[in-house]
Amino acid sequence: MAPLHFGPVAFDAGLIIFDKDGTLAHFEPIWQHIYLSAIDAVTKEVDNPGVIRAELNATLGYTPAPDHPLAPGRFSTHGPFATAANAAIGTIVAAVLYRHSQPPLSWDEAVALAGRTFLAEMDKPLDPALLTAPTDLPTLFGSLRAAGIAVAVITSDERAPTLYTLEHFGLGEEVEFIIASDDPYPKKPAPEAIWAACAHYGVPVERAVMVGDSLTDMRMGRAAGVGLCVGVLTGPASREELETLAHVVLASIGEITGDRGTMPDSELLK
Repeated sequence: MAPLHFGPVAFDAGLIIFDKDGTLAHFEPIWQHIYLSAIDAVTKEVDNPGVIRAELNATLGYTPAPDHPLAPGRFSTHGPFATAANAAIGTIVAAVLYRHSQPPLSWDEAVALAGRTFLAEMDKPLDPALLTAPTDLPTLFGSLRAAGIAVAVITSDERAPTLYTLEHFGLGEEVEFIIASDDPYPKKPAPEAIWAACAHYGVPVERAVMVGDSLTDMRMGRAAGVGLCVGVLTGPASREELETLAHVVLASIGEITGDRGTMPDSELLK
């Protein structure tokens, strides 16, 4: 089988594992909207909204725009909001409310408030207008299938919005193996989900590729022992950050092709 090309890197892939948000879909349009709506919902319920907003931003890894605190800001690629599952984020929000809310809240009250405000906003159905793909996904996935390359999706999001996103992009029939945060696997960056995908398709892990927008994705790929870790710049992480762990960094998954790239396998893993 001819190697697939990831930008300049040629690799004989048997399986490509994709992250979802920030990889199959641009991260910012989705999560800026959700995050700001969630922050707004929870701060309406306390007497010190400015303090809670600032503490949540700092703890969840979000830097507001310098000219306006309610305008789109920047997510930290290392932060909980960009990498953790919703359940963990809910616990963090509750902890901030327990420590800083006025009037003071018991732990049970803080958990309840986080659930009915912040997490409720995160659990709302996705606005399809926020879902924008970095390339023609049906064409890309169809070409991978035609080349005999298996695909999987491993995401820190939950299964329901993951399935919704794949259906929205016309990939409902293209992805046979999905692991989401509410499935019974250790969370990223633990390697077990990748090993499960490899076992499902019967592909040796050294012929698997992990494609994602975060350092957490790259750590998962490295821990699993995949043959290639591919970072993409359609999420919060910069090229410089991703280059610390990725074998190659692409502008987007649109640079995955079957007809260009020249780097020989001997130069691939440095």
